[in-house]
Amino acid sequence: MKLKLGLCAMLLSGLAYAYDVVIPANQLPANAQSFINTYFKGVTIGLVKKDLDSYDVTLADGTEIDFIITGEWKDVDGKYKAIPTGFLPANVVQKASSTQAGAQIIQVEKEVHGYKFKFNNGMKVYTDANGNILGQKFD
Repeated sequence: MKLKLGLCAMLLSGLAYAYDVVIPANQLPANAQSFINTYFKGVTIGLVKKDLDSYDVTLADGTEIDFIITGEWKDVDGKYKAIPTGFLPANVVQKASSTQAGAQIIQVEKEVHGYKFKFNNGMKVYTDANGNILGQKFD
């Protein structure tokens, strides 16, 4: 009986650490704070949630940015509005954008060997780290 109670207690305590915890914005890693201040100048941080391996930041304008635990960006989602792209290599943005004339980038996600772009016309474009187009699909 004691063994079962001990195992249940360990399981429940492990689950408690897996949930997001709301933290103050000043507890973000310095490079994450710098990223926000540089590329989203003038937009305040609305909410910061931390879990075991990442930070989820929601800005006052609705933009969501995911950072890995070291503070490097992983995903920037404008929630259907254009996002700045100055944090990406210019040639990668240019090549991805050239496939979707007139469309704006509303989300970018860092993949293992490249990037996944989502445009406001519903297209997703996958590139390698050099900007070579790997594929695209309508979402």
